[in-house]
Amino acid sequence: MIKKLLLFFCLLPAFAGYAAHLVGGEITYKCVGNHNYEVTLIVYRDCFSSGAEFDPLASITIYDGGNNSLVQDFDIPILSSNKLPVEAPTNCTTLPPTVCTERAVYRFTTHLPPRAGGYIIAHQRCCRNATIVNVPNPDDWGSTYHATIPGNDTGCNSSPVFNDTPPVVLCLDQPLQLDMSASDADGDSLYYGLCNPLHGGGKNSTSTGFDSPKPDMAAPPPYSPVFYAPGFTPQNPITSANPVMAINPHTGILSGRPTAVGQYVFAICVSEYRSGVLISTVRRDFRFNVSDACQATISQMETQLMNPSTLCDGPQLNFQNLSRFATSYFWDFGDPLTNGDTSRLKNPTYIYPDTGSYTVTLIANPGDVCADTSYYTFKLNFPLSISTTVTGDVCFDKQSFIFNLTGDFSTNAKYFWDFGGATDQGANSTEANPKNVNYIEPGSYPISVTVEDFGCSKQIFDTVEVYADLKLQHYVPALNICVSEPVYFRDSSITDTRIDPYHYWDFGDGTASNEPSPVHTYTEPGIYTIEHSVQTLTGCKDSVFERFINQIQVYPNPVSQLDIYPTTVSIFDPTVNLTNYSENYDLTRTYLPDGEVLETFDMQTITFKDTGTFALKHVAMNDFGCRDSSIYLVTVEVPLNIYIPNSFTPNGDGINDIFTLEVTGSEKFSIRIFNRWGEMVYESFDPKEGWNGRILNYFEPAPEGLYTYQVVVRTIKHARDIKKHGTITLIR
Repeated sequence: MIKKLLLFFCLLPAFAGYAAHLVGGEITYKCVGNHNYEVTLIVYRDCFSSGAEFDPLASITIYDGGNNSLVQDFDIPILSSNKLPVEAPTNCTTLPPTVCTERAVYRFTTHLPPRAGGYIIAHQRCCRNATIVNVPNPDDWGSTYHATIPGNDTGCNSSPVFNDTPPVVLCLDQPLQLDMSASDADGDSLYYGLCNPLHGGGKNSTSTGFDSPKPDMAAPPPYSPVFYAPGFTPQNPITSANPVMAINPHTGILSGRPTAVGQYVFAICVSEYRSGVLISTVRRDFRFNVSDACQATISQMETQLMNPSTLCDGPQLNFQNLSRFATSYFWDFGDPLTNGDTSRLKNPTYIYPDTGSYTVTLIANPGDVCADTSYYTFKLNFPLSISTTVTGDVCFDKQSFIFNLTGDFSTNAKYFWDFGGATDQGANSTEANPKNVNYIEPGSYPISVTVEDFGCSKQIFDTVEVYADLKLQHYVPALNICVSEPVYFRDSSITDTRIDPYHYWDFGDGTASNEPSPVHTYTEPGIYTIEHSVQTLTGCKDSVFERFINQIQVYPNPVSQLDIYPTTVSIFDPTVNLTNYSENYDLTRTYLPDGEVLETFDMQTITFKDTGTFALKHVAMNDFGCRDSSIYLVTVEVPLNIYIPNSFTPNGDGINDIFTLEVTGSEKFSIRIFNRWGEMVYESFDPKEGWNGRILNYFEPAPEGLYTYQVVVRTIKHARDIKKHGTITLIR
C-alpha cells in the first residue's frame, strides 16, 4: 500500500496542530478504465492565516459502503498548490487587498473492483476558524470531505466535478451570481442544493486517532453534520436579503445579496442521477468571506421590508438613503400626477396625493460611469383606527360576553382576538365580533385584538373582569344557653377573592355585627331570631340573606353571693361565719380549703386549723343548668409577739449559753448588738440563730458587761416595721 511506502514521511507531521487555516475542500474521482479510479482531493486554505501550511501528506481512507469496513488507506503527497484569483463581481468594484485563498491538489489512482455496497472515499482534518459567525464554537468543528462510488459499479462511474473555483470574497450588500455548477463525464443528470458541512477530526493533539487534528486515517461513516448557530440553517447559511441566498437546483447558480460582514461556512451538494436513480453525491465544503471593504457604488434605500411602519403612515414618506460609496443622489418618487416628484437630497421627504402603490427610483452617483440604480415599490395606506367595547355580565354565572370591534378598516380585514384565558369558545377568535363568550373560571383577563388590513396592523388592549357569584354559606348554631355564655357564628360564604364583602349579623337582641364570623354574648334571657346577610358592593354586585327564627334560647343565670365575717382572724380564734345570699338558685355548693363541700345552707360556721390565706369557692346553680360562682379569701394570722431575754451566760455549761429571741407574726427580722463604745458585736436576720457571746459569732469572746440591742421586725398583717431597743447583760 502507498501508506506503507510513504510511512517515513508521516513521522514528523503525525502530531500536527489545529489547521485553523483551512477554508474548505472536496473529493471527486474519475474512472480511468478497468475499475481504476483517479481520486482528487482539493483543500483550500487562508493565505494570511497563522496556521500551518498545507499538509505534505494527506490521509485518504476508503471504506466499504455497505458495512463500513476498511478497504484501503493512503498517505498522498501534495501534487500542486496555487492562489485562487481575486475577481471582482463588476468592473466598478475594487476588492480589499487583505483576502487570499490557496488551493492544494492531492491525487492518486487505485483499483476498486465492483462490490455490492460500493465505496466511500474520505479525508478528515480539524479544525475550523474561530472567527466563523454561523457556527457555535466554530474552532471545535473539523471537516470531512468525501465522495461515494455506487454499488456494483460495473460501468466504472465518474463523479461530478465542479467547473470553477469558489470566490475568495463576497462584497457586502452587492448582489451576486456565482457559478457553482459541475460537469459529469458520463452525462448523468445533476441536481444542486445547499447542504450540511460534515464534521471530522478533533482537538486531541496528543493523539493520531479519529479525535486528533490530523487523524492517521479518516473515521468510518456515518459522518456528523456541523450544527448551525440560531438563525442559520444549511439552506440559509449566510445573512442575506433582497434576494436571500439560494441555489438554482438545475443550473448550480448561487444568487443572493449578503447583508452582514463575517465568515460563513456552507456546503453545496451535487447529486448525479442516471435514469432517475441517485448514483452518488459530491459535497463542496467552503467558507465565504463577506467584506465591507469592497469599493463599489451601491444604491440602496430603506424598504418597507426593513421598516414596515411606513405601510400605515399615510401619504407622507420620509425616505432613508442606505447607499454606500456614493456622494450624490437622484430620487424619482414615482408620482404619475407630476413631473416635479424628484429630489437630489440624501434623505428627502415626499407627500403623495393619495394612498396607493408608487415605484421609487434611487440613482447613486448619477452621471458617473459606475452609477448604481435601485427600485422599490412602496405601498401607502392610512393608519388603522380601531376601538372595542365589551358587553356582558361580570358575574360568572351570567357572563355571556360580546366583543364589539369598530373602526376604519375594510371588509377584507383580518381579525385576531386574544381572550386572555380559556373560554367556552377557545382562547382566541378570528371573528370580527365574537358573541356569547363565557370564561371557564372567574378572573381578570387581559384581552387584545389585532386587525390587519392593506398590510397594516393595529393592536389594542383591554381587560375583562369575571367575578365569582356570591353564595351564602354559614354556621348558625341552634342552642339552649345561659346568659353571658359566648355564641360563635361562622361565615363560609363563597365570594370573589378580589372583593371584600359586607356582612351584617342581627343577633335579635337589638345588637348587630359587621364581622364575618362574630362571637356574641347575650346579657338577657329570652328566645332570639338570628339574621345574616352578605352584600357585594363591587364586581358581581349581589345581596343574599337568611333568617333563623327562634334559633337561640337564653336562660337566666343564678347569682352567687356569700358573706364571710370576719375575713381576717387570728390563729388563736380561727372561726368565721358564712351567710348564703345567693339568688335565683336551686342548689349551692361551697368548696372549703380542706376539700369539704357545703351544700345549700343559709348560715354556717367554719374553723381554720392553720395560718395563711385560704380561698372559698361558692357556686350557685339553677334547674336550667346555668351557674354562677364567686371566690372569697380568708386570712388566718399569727399575732406579733417578741420575747427578748435580758441576760445570758456563755460559759459552756449548756445552760443559757445562747442569747436567742422568740418572734411570731413577722415576715422580716433583724437584730444588731453593740458594746458600750458603739461597736457592733453581732448581727443576724434569723431570730433562731442567736448570739454565742463571741464577736460576730466567730472571733474572740466578748467581755462581760452590758450591751445594747436594736431589733426590727415587719408584721405580716400590715407589713409595717416595729423597732425595739434594750440592753442585755453578758455574764461569764
